[in-house]
Amino acid sequence: MEEGGWFEYTQNWEAAGDELAWPILAVAVRTDSELLYTGDSSGQLTTYTLNAAGEALDRQTSIKCAQAPVRRILPLQSSCAFVQSDDIVQVVADSGCRQSKWETSLNDVFVGAAISTQGEEAFVCTSAGSGTLLDLEAGKIVRRMSVEASACAVQFTRVVMLGTADGMLAVRDPRAAFSIVQSAAVCSGAVADMAVRDHNVYVCGGQQHTVQIYDVRKLAQPLRAVECDGLPTRLWAAESDLWISHEEGFVDTRTFASECQTMGTAYVEPELQDYAFISAFAAAPSEQMALVADTTGVLYVWADCEQPLLSTGCVPGVQIGLNDMGQCWAAGADTVNFDDERISLSCVDVPQPHEPLLSCMDEGVEYDVGRPVSYVDAGVLSSLKMMDNVGYAPNPRKARRNQQPFGAHNWRFKWRDGVKDDDRELTQGRSKFLSQQRRYGHSSHVSGRGKAALAQRAAEGNVPKHLQLMQIEYSRFGVEDFDFSLYNTTKWSGLEGNISNTYANALLQVLYFSPEFRQLALSHCATNCPDANCLTCQLGLLFRMLGTAQGASCHAMQLLQVLAQRPEATALGLLEDSHGNVMITYAMLAQRLMRFVLEQASSECRRLEIDSTNQQPRIVERVFGVTQLSTTECPVCHAANSRESHVFAIDLESPLSVGSSSGLAAVLAGGSASVRRAESMARSGRNQKVGLLELVSSSLVRLDTQRAWCASCKKFQLLNTEKRVSNMPEAYLALNFPPLSSTLDSTSAASSPLLNASTGAAKSAAAENAGSWQMTLPTAFALQMSDSEMQALPVDEMERNKAQSRFDLVAIVSSIRDTRRGPEHLVVHVRDPNDSAAWLLFNDFLVQQVPEESATVFNDWWRTPSIAVYANAGRQPLQGVIQTIAHYHPYKISTRILTVPRSTLDSQQQSATAGMSQRWNSNRSSSNGRMRNAAVPLTKVEAEQLEHGEFQCALDAEFVVLEDARMEVFSDGTRQVHRPAVHGLARLSAVRANGGDLHGVPFIDDYVAISRPVFDLATQYSGIHAGDLTVGVSPYKLSTMKEVYKKLRLLIDSNCIIIGHGLKHDFRVCNIVVPLCLQKDTMLLYQSPSHIRPVSLRFLYWYFSRKSIQTREHSSVEDAQATLKVYESYTQCVAEGKSVETVLDDIYAVGSSMSWKLPDQKI
Repeated sequence: MEEGGWFEYTQNWEAAGDELAWPILAVAVRTDSELLYTGDSSGQLTTYTLNAAGEALDRQTSIKCAQAPVRRILPLQSSCAFVQSDDIVQVVADSGCRQSKWETSLNDVFVGAAISTQGEEAFVCTSAGSGTLLDLEAGKIVRRMSVEASACAVQFTRVVMLGTADGMLAVRDPRAAFSIVQSAAVCSGAVADMAVRDHNVYVCGGQQHTVQIYDVRKLAQPLRAVECDGLPTRLWAAESDLWISHEEGFVDTRTFASECQTMGTAYVEPELQDYAFISAFAAAPSEQMALVADTTGVLYVWADCEQPLLSTGCVPGVQIGLNDMGQCWAAGADTVNFDDERISLSCVDVPQPHEPLLSCMDEGVEYDVGRPVSYVDAGVLSSLKMMDNVGYAPNPRKARRNQQPFGAHNWRFKWRDGVKDDDRELTQGRSKFLSQQRRYGHSSHVSGRGKAALAQRAAEGNVPKHLQLMQIEYSRFGVEDFDFSLYNTTKWSGLEGNISNTYANALLQVLYFSPEFRQLALSHCATNCPDANCLTCQLGLLFRMLGTAQGASCHAMQLLQVLAQRPEATALGLLEDSHGNVMITYAMLAQRLMRFVLEQASSECRRLEIDSTNQQPRIVERVFGVTQLSTTECPVCHAANSRESHVFAIDLESPLSVGSSSGLAAVLAGGSASVRRAESMARSGRNQKVGLLELVSSSLVRLDTQRAWCASCKKFQLLNTEKRVSNMPEAYLALNFPPLSSTLDSTSAASSPLLNASTGAAKSAAAENAGSWQMTLPTAFALQMSDSEMQALPVDEMERNKAQSRFDLVAIVSSIRDTRRGPEHLVVHVRDPNDSAAWLLFNDFLVQQVPEESATVFNDWWRTPSIAVYANAGRQPLQGVIQTIAHYHPYKISTRILTVPRSTLDSQQQSATAGMSQRWNSNRSSSNGRMRNAAVPLTKVEAEQLEHGEFQCALDAEFVVLEDARMEVFSDGTRQVHRPAVHGLARLSAVRANGGDLHGVPFIDDYVAISRPVFDLATQYSGIHAGDLTVGVSPYKLSTMKEVYKKLRLLIDSNCIIIGHGLKHDFRVCNIVVPLCLQKDTMLLYQSPSHIRPVSLRFLYWYFSRKSIQTREHSSVEDAQATLKVYESYTQCVAEGKSVETVLDDIYAVGSSMSWKLPDQKI
């Protein structure tokens, strides 16, 4: 350490076991003792004292003072502190006792608090614009008033100063009933923080790299500005220096003696972990120490000497500490000067107890408030029956009545806010955000302390990183800034899981990697299907995107929205609720969804049948599933009837029920039709040990007894039903695995080698007594049909038993229940089409190659099989039928949708009245009074150019907000996005860019009909008004989303060059992946490497043409034409040999001189 230099004195990190610490959001230091405070996002208030350098802090008290995060701590006299959280403000003593509190109203939060100079009063304000003056000594409210609703920073001296989110500083005088006496605009954005010293107020905020200094008595003009090396976010006025904390992660000072123009000696730059940032900062009153806290819960203490002091106001000889029993002590009563008002009675020593106090409780009787209960047994949920909105199920008698055990002990790791799983093992230390990669490079530093914590969690965690729930993190640039390529280095594309019902991603991958079904979906979506909510069309369009994405991340939002609009899906319970919850496990839900999707596809693909007179099953039924013969027999009159049906998957029986005595008795009671089956079961001893092939064989013939009406007996009887697979699967055989009971005793588990009775010693606390599958799925088996009975055999016995077909394992859908990180999720392993020995893992957007053992071996409590798909090795005849269908119905979207555009909604739309609105008059047709769109269809010559890949166009889209973003806004102005806003395509426009007489004329101008509720039309930015997207009300010609999407798909399949501005966002919302070679994005073409700020289309168009666009509302046609002009200016610049860098420098220079505002924007 250099003489007089600042260094890291110590670090402090509070965490229990393998849990991460809560983010610290507030720190403070007392002025009269060596005591410091911290407040975290869980509402915990903790006090510490210093130890020697390099040693952890001594924790004195720790209480949960609020249910919401602690935002601000303001020390008071008499050993108290004023604590502000989102839902409550209170005065808390250092011993942990609450002296007074004030709560906010419902749906309102405290956003700012400050105490007076004497510390007798406090001023607090809320997000609803309510201000309150509190008397802290009397514990009562003095005055209520209305203040600025956007207040985000507060200071209280002789006056009250409020900084707002729009950059205003308002001064309210208590002597004038707290009316505004002065106000001024001090920032271009939200006020981040303020500090006061004497008559000067120091303000930072917006994106300004300066600290503005104002005289509080005259706010008209700033006195001076302090230039900063970074973006200032927090200020602290000490006795001699102004401390400035920067967003980049360092703290420096400016001396008051030089009017803050000279750097001070203090400089603090802690080594933050990757993705962490400074969340709280405070300087000690002695100015010998500084406290910096980050979002990972680490408190960094820096000092300028080996024996620093926190405070200069301490009483000599008096220290603060705690003994083992938690009682405050300092010195004997005879050594305490009670005439000193700064001395608290808690400093008096108390007698040491000789026996444990009642408050000293063992860990076994501690009750952790807020811990969630464990998951309900899947077997109970499967037998649940609803009656009057109440569920009833038989009691499995595996736990005490009316009691539900708690979940994992480390539940906070799963449920607390602001803590993300560390994916550096998957991302190889690189930042997840493209903006940070461009700014800081790809390297990522992990501190020694962070490495040790990660290694400890990796050693103790059971679920590997690549099987954990994948979550997308959001920066201030949105989801487009997330680097999905870190999670996928293959050429296969994954599906994102940040929208509702994405449990279907695993099943969609299974269907995509089934070539026969994929070809049927592609052929169907290219036909003129009139159903706007056709699932097979959506599957085909999704498969086309996955096939051309080349490893880029995709999402199935359009398909899932169509699924949510199907009333059958709602009736079958296939949809998640608004909170992402389901009534059954995702493993069972995937089985239901697969059956539903295949049934819908079978009905929708009937038009693809080559020979409609053929008596064979439908083509989808031939690809997936088998024919099942159901025979029902009455044991009294022996009347029997049979019927054939098609099943898309075989539901396996539970290993515990196969061959049981009760099942055998039911078979024997079934009469002559089942005697042969019963004798076979008895001879084979199948009630002893059951393997997977025996389980498959037993499930191919299902026996059941149920009470039903017998037509011969004319009364209800116990009828016996036998369901037998009557033919060999032609292509794929799907096996649905049953849910296992969450508690299996050793006797039940020993009856089957497929099960394992787990013990608490072998598994975590959340999985104690949970049963699991213990097996290795066979990569292949044979099916033999003999005496109308089908049996599964090992492959090595195929020739000896003359089995007809061999089935190879091609896909496995598994359920991952990671109780530490959230509810279950689904992953899928599929066999690599290019390498039969390799397997691919799809965990939403994570895709990687894995060994075969990781796919077929099940020996962990947290992974259970849901669906296994086997392919018939001899399916060549069916493949020939599929090729014939592909010949007659090839995947090729016709250009007629652009030359003769029609919509299935034309017959439903009514003519708009002549006087509906003046803004539509320019689009009124002269023939029948109906409003028309601005598009001119493609000519025959242009259609031929498009088919030959010689067509160019400029494109723009307008969007509306379907669902608002879910985020948390803190009082310091920071935001945490839990889920971004969901946008929907409202209008798509494309103009010609090939030259000629129609150059710049639109050929696509479609308004998309939206039937679901719209959260925000965003008229200022989209140009969409109420009723524009409603069938029968809109004055425009509406189209369905499928029709618009197919037009866009046609352009991409035809290798059309697409020109646009911000195409990445447009294509993402449209749910389509476009090769980079087909994109000409003017936002990227005019992006300077030395400037982060992108240039808007409006400014670029004004720069080149000195004309303005978007003067009132946005129009996608106008924006597309403007983009074309801007792109032509770029190509002209390149053709003339001009330096693009010179043009960019001039654009940024002109933009900076005009503050990026056009002449018509200036006031």
